[in-house]
Amino acid sequence: MLSRTQTAAIWDAIRELPSDARPNQVRHAFDLIILNLRQDTGEVLLTRDQLAERIGCAPANVSRIMGTLEKMGVIRRERRKIEGMQGRGIAVYFINPHVAWNGSLDVRKALAAETRPPMQLELLQGGAS
Repeated sequence: MLSRTQTAAIWDAIRELPSDARPNQVRHAFDLIILNLRQDTGEVLLTRDQLAERIGCAPANVSRIMGTLEKMGVIRRERRKIEGMQGRGIAVYFINPHVAWNGSLDVRKALAAETRPPMQLELLQGGAS
């Protein structure tokens, strides 16, 4: 489920980003994210390389783009360790449950209770979809 009002608010916030934040690529990433969510968890199903290919940029730029969306509160990042891989693990992204949700309403409510709404969207809580 995705609120039209919240989507428009995110698009407006992205449009207001400075040009060095690559607003067109951030918007493209957001659109790809909302089209590629795992039904039960809100996990973004596209990898960094897949996002880079679809956006038409380098994978390193995707990391910056996702960082922008994370700072906006649209997504959150977790690190997933992979056996035999050194370092912190791969970044796995999830949509903020206040922005969109594809799974059980009960699970969404529980996660939303633990997650802050995006700063730009706080006034839209409880709004019509």
